[in-house]
Amino acid sequence: MKKITIAIDGFSSCGKSTMAKDLAKKIGYVYVDSGAMYRAVTLYAMEHDCFNGNQLDVEKLRNMMNDISISFQFNPETGKPDTYLNNKKVEDRIRTMEVSERVSIVAALDFVRTEMVAQQQAFGKEKGVVMDGRDIGTTVFPDAELKIFLTASPEIRAQRRYEELKAKGQDASFNEILENVKERDYLDMHREVSPLVQAKDAVLLDNSNMTIEQQNEWLMKQFELRIEDRN
Repeated sequence: MKKITIAIDGFSSCGKSTMAKDLAKKIGYVYVDSGAMYRAVTLYAMEHDCFNGNQLDVEKLRNMMNDISISFQFNPETGKPDTYLNNKKVEDRIRTMEVSERVSIVAALDFVRTEMVAQQQAFGKEKGVVMDGRDIGTTVFPDAELKIFLTASPEIRAQRRYEELKAKGQDASFNEILENVKERDYLDMHREVSPLVQAKDAVLLDNSNMTIEQQNEWLMKQFELRIEDRN
């Protein structure tokens, strides 16, 4: 059976990564979380004093890009890949609100996106990859055989993020998260480089009122239809 490239784009906290990970595991494809890559760069910038509050020293980060190595390693306990920054596991640290509040600033930089897109395209060179993010179907893999665009209301997404952080034992404020979701939406859609837009050939899914099981079933059907078309 010929393998394809699957691109899942959409707004923050829509459950893109969960859907993509579950599908990749089920069909035996490689999963790449592009958002985690931008989060890892953001964490590196924070840990190396590139930020003063939410103000970023762009030139300082630019000069550090060659020192940033991002990789993914399969976690047998979870059955999913973890993110590594310079060979150190950072999966939990990149999911904090501190990183969430700054990642859109870093992700908007042209030199950051150029480097991350090159790495992402290398991951998917051999097909058989599921990748999620903001510009996978438009910039990273414009020729992907299956493109999904995921959305949900800001309130639903903020609630999901709130519950996720609380489950990890982290302090969280629903109102703060909601404002962060709305701000990230605006920044993602209005940045100059690779803004968040739905690819013309992407299939739209609003999962505001869907369970994870329903989402996975829907996505599996889309995959099966696309595979049938190619074979």
